Amino acid sequence: MKQSHIRAMAPRLLITMPWGIGDTILVGLSAVDQITQNDPAGTVEIDVLCNHSQAELLEHDPRIHRLIQIDTSLFTTPEVGSWKRAIFLSPAARKLAPYLRDQHYSAILPFMFALTFFYRLHTPVMFLNLRQIWHVISAMRAFGEVSIQKVIRQSINNYFGGKLPEPSVDEPILLYICPEHVQKAMELVASIKGQVNTPQDQSKLLLVAPDTSSVITRPPTSLLAGGIAGALERNQDLLVALLPSFTDTQASINLLHTLSPGFSGRVVLMPSEPKLSLLELAAFIDQSDLFVTGDTGVMHLAAATKKLENAAREELTPRDAVKIIALFGGTHPGLHGYSKRTLILGKGRKEQVAITPGVAKDLYNPHGKNFFDHISPQQLTDAIMSQL
Repeated sequence: MKQSHIRAMAPRLLITMPWGIGDTILVGLSAVDQITQNDPAGTVEIDVLCNHSQAELLEHDPRIHRLIQIDTSLFTTPEVGSWKRAIFLSPAARKLAPYLRDQHYSAILPFMFALTFFYRLHTPVMFLNLRQIWHVISAMRAFGEVSIQKVIRQSINNYFGGKLPEPSVDEPILLYICPEHVQKAMELVASIKGQVNTPQDQSKLLLVAPDTSSVITRPPTSLLAGGIAGALERNQDLLVALLPSFTDTQASINLLHTLSPGFSGRVVLMPSEPKLSLLELAAFIDQSDLFVTGDTGVMHLAAATKKLENAAREELTPRDAVKIIALFGGTHPGLHGYSKRTLILGKGRKEQVAITPGVAKDLYNPHGKNFFDHISPQQLTDAIMSQL
């Protein structure tokens, strides 16, 4: 049966994603945005194959028809040896394949690394053409802007016949949240600012994410502490809140202990329990004034454009005004970053243009290397001050 006929019978698309939280934004929601642009009448149903954490971020998006939740262990993750799941399917993955095949999808966005699984679906895939692939490779090697977001949008544009203009860098990515998330975030910010004598309308809250999933993307404590201390010295109205750490559990504590002696009462560590939901965290970042982060999932949460699922009072409207400073170590900022939405520090390191760690950090053994020694604390201080 011809693809055009299948599409007429069942206008349904399936988005599959890699395992991470950032992938939910950069891959999943970029795809949803582009499909919506190509289908303004809303005739195409969008299903998303995702894990439970990713579903938490997508559950309020009215553009998504259905979330198909799977266990992370079914497909490849950063765990050693998990690549085998792309070739040798588990019983659960083998059972999932015919179920998806019976949904008669018009096409699939195959951004999950699962070769055998996609072969079993017998469904057309959305992809770049050879010219676009060559452009991506060339731009990457020259530290150009080749964001995954743009690759996703181009693939979908191709599927719809390329009728829309070429996607640009850093097109808005919508993330749907609820008024309750905004309300809780406002209360958190007010509570932090209320702990000091500075009037709340004068104080500025700098939120920091000291932790990432890898040393390749995790800024060292010395870099963060030196840069933030310099800003605290130069601006007496600046307050700092540190997000808790869950991979390197000492990262946030070490930064707190380094900064606290010199800036008593102006640096706080957010509690790890009760843990904020991902959408609550997105709203909390949105209510902050500045945000410093490495290349990690919360960077993508920060860069997404927040939108309310339902109408609410004006004061509960997301701000979408937080200033984001993103520190890049071994990963490629032109591929993973947001050059227009964030102030990027660290672009130009040679490892960033390599396949590992620039594209696939989890396949690289760092051997104790500091991937942030090309960024000085003074650069971070100057970046913070430029955003105040």
